[in-house]
Parts: sequence; structure tokens; C-alpha cells
Amino acid sequence: MLAALIAHPQFRDTYDGAGVQDWPRHGQWWLDRITPDTYDTVDAETAVDVVHSWANQHGDVPESLASRLRQEIYTQIRKATSRYLLGQLPEDAFHDYGPIHIDYHELALIDRPAATLTLLVAADD
Repeated sequence: MLAALIAHPQFRDTYDGAGVQDWPRHGQWWLDRITPDTYDTVDAETAVDVVHSWANQHGDVPESLASRLRQEIYTQIRKATSRYLLGQLPEDAFHDYGPIHIDYHELALIDRPAATLTLLVAADD
């Protein structure tokens, strides 16, 4: 599933506002540096903590946003049968303008009963 995700044309998004392009980049990295082995298996609480810590890094988010995170993100993370967190890549994996992201987290969520694969990206630039 992770190999299919990485091979998908829409995986070529740098999350900098340019959208999906026909280029060898994903997030802040060169596409060829990302493999299924660069993802770590994590449990639901670890995955929720990654997103929660990112969202609240500058203070608690407003309750309306916290509620949406619980309903739309944390519930989906907990329902997933498998969760994968993109691990730390080496410095030379950054593409030519990759370091514009200050904080970047990527989770792949697989829900086998629902037959879904969700890519969840929490990033800023």
C-alpha cells in the first residue's frame, strides 16, 4: 500500500501552494528518497499526539478547531487498522527548495474494513 501511495501521481505535491506537479518532489524531499521503508509503524495514540502537538505548538487551538480535529482527524486515526509516520530523512534528501517547511509531519492511514488509504499532512511554511 505504501509503495502504491508513493507511486501515485498525486503524491508529487510539495505542499507549498503549487499543487500536484509532474516533478520528482514530495513535501520537502526528492521523491526518490521516499520508500515504504522510510515510514515507521505507529500506534493510534502516537499518531494523534503528532497531530495534536503540531496543532497546539503555539498554544491551545480554539475549541471549534479542537472539536473538528477530534471529529475529522483523531477519529480517522483511531479507526485506521494501520498507521505509518514518515520518518526522519537525511539532509541530502531535501530538494532544491524543500526546507521552506518549518514543521512537517506525514501520516499514511490504512483502514482495511473501509478499503481506504488516507495521506494526512500537517505542515507549515
